[in-house]
Amino acid sequence: MTKLLGAIETDTLVFLCGAGLSMSDPSKLPSAARVAEICYENWFPIEPLDPALKWDIDKLSGHFHARGDFKTQFIPLVPWNELTGIPNKGHAAVADMLVSRAAHAALSANFDCMIERWAGERKISLRGALTGQEAVNFTAATNPLVKFHGCMDRGPMDTLWTQGQLGEADVQEKIESCSQWMTLNLPGRHLVVVGFWTDWGYLNNVLANALTVSNALSVTVINPETSVALQGKAADLWAKLNSLSASFVHVQASADEALEELRAAYSMTWAKRFYALGAPLAKDAGLTATPTPDSLAMDDLYRLRQDVEGKPYLRAATGKRPPSDAAAAAYFHIDLMGAGATQTGAWLNFSGRSIRVVNGAGRGLNDVRETNVEPSTFPQADIVVCAGSLDLGVPAKLIATGKAASIVSPAPGGGAKWLTHEQAKTEFGL
Repeated sequence: MTKLLGAIETDTLVFLCGAGLSMSDPSKLPSAARVAEICYENWFPIEPLDPALKWDIDKLSGHFHARGDFKTQFIPLVPWNELTGIPNKGHAAVADMLVSRAAHAALSANFDCMIERWAGERKISLRGALTGQEAVNFTAATNPLVKFHGCMDRGPMDTLWTQGQLGEADVQEKIESCSQWMTLNLPGRHLVVVGFWTDWGYLNNVLANALTVSNALSVTVINPETSVALQGKAADLWAKLNSLSASFVHVQASADEALEELRAAYSMTWAKRFYALGAPLAKDAGLTATPTPDSLAMDDLYRLRQDVEGKPYLRAATGKRPPSDAAAAAYFHIDLMGAGATQTGAWLNFSGRSIRVVNGAGRGLNDVRETNVEPSTFPQADIVVCAGSLDLGVPAKLIATGKAASIVSPAPGGGAKWLTHEQAKTEFGL
């Protein structure tokens, strides 16, 4: 774990993702054999097929490709609805680290858009790059996700299903473009490989052939099976990955669990850096409380990152490090915990009231509240403290009856009292 956290720090972490990443709950995407079976059974009433094709997607799609009706007959048979679903913890980890630029890049052999969907649900347009040039172009929004087997949303007709397609000029051009991007971007990187030893592995040689580098800093294969079993399933891929770096390790674990563990470790480091921003102010005030994120679950760590960036829970945290203007928010955590508050997830609890601390970063109190209006289905704190915000006054309609005009009243979708740091100190008697 220390090595991979170091890779995040030095911008040298790259994920290689196979179909196994999308098979864990709650995604539960089907195996290649099941997809082949669905396609076979959908076509069989029209034309009897060789039973040997029923559970072999490479041979079944190759049958249509060889006779020239691959795009017109086979592609429409694909059960695309079965190749989508709910992103799992592994997808969340890869997406989060691309969006926050903790990972330098991710290469995916998957048609599905689970990684992109997780980002999209948080208002980030993460697009899968189908060529090396697109990988460069898309970095304005996030670090690149390179999909060298194609993408079911961006071009289902051009997805790669059978080795027969490798002889087509346009397929060769795209794979060569991705291979060139890999040659430029993978040397000197730490590679984390997940999900390649499934029955979708018939196209593993595409990845093996595209990986022409031999000077990666390290290769970490994450798979619950034994090394002997993996080597037996895909000897060429195993040999290729071993040849990429002198530092090769196989971790026997499920991809989604291992990736969430890495994401949590990254987020915990992020949170420790956040608390450290408040240390100088706390020292000047004579405070000795030292908040720690060690007991926080992954979802709570992520909400803390969103709060520190001043983001509503509907939007992604995007910073690889906490913003330097978050010192006031960190100091308030230390101040309130020194007075006896306890951590409850990403929030604090003081005298029976839940308190969410949002980084105001010099913005007006009402402006911060307006940008953090969330659905009533989201958890609501009793009090939201906008550390670093200024109370510039608000329209009378926003002032709750009987409340001082310097305190923002509840708004639709939220029943919290919104306070500046100074108002909160008075409220809590600090």
